[in-house]
Amino acid sequence: MQISNIDLSIVLEEFLTEQSDLLINDASEQAISHQLAIKLAGLFTAWTVDCEYNRERSVVKRLIYAVSTNGEEIERNVVPDIIIHRRQTTDNLLAIEIKKSTNQENSVKDLNKLEAFRGQLGYVHTLFVRFKTGAVNPEIAEIEFK
Repeated sequence: MQISNIDLSIVLEEFLTEQSDLLINDASEQAISHQLAIKLAGLFTAWTVDCEYNRERSVVKRLIYAVSTNGEEIERNVVPDIIIHRRQTTDNLLAIEIKKSTNQENSVKDLNKLEAFRGQLGYVHTLFVRFKTGAVNPEIAEIEFK
């Protein structure tokens, strides 16, 4: 199954409207991820949508990636914010990392991690999204879909 950038744009725009109070109030990334996962689960009914799922079959999910632009690549345990997959298989559709604009952490680590999800675990797509939070008009501050 392929996901288009247009499909995700529509979902994210609806999410901004439906969950604006979470974003305006600068709720936790986990709360934001959970509500986005619920929305995605309604669209991807043939798949499992999980938050903070750290398993690859029965073992802890590990990837090799760098956490900075000049950092050495090393193997790390990973816990993605949201994944769309089929548990206990290698059917991996989408891995998502979410950040809030109030979290000033550079996106390099998450983008490298998402690249590793595609290359090492065979995820078809990845999405990084930074939501503008703590403001009257929530919006998407940064996005990368591959």
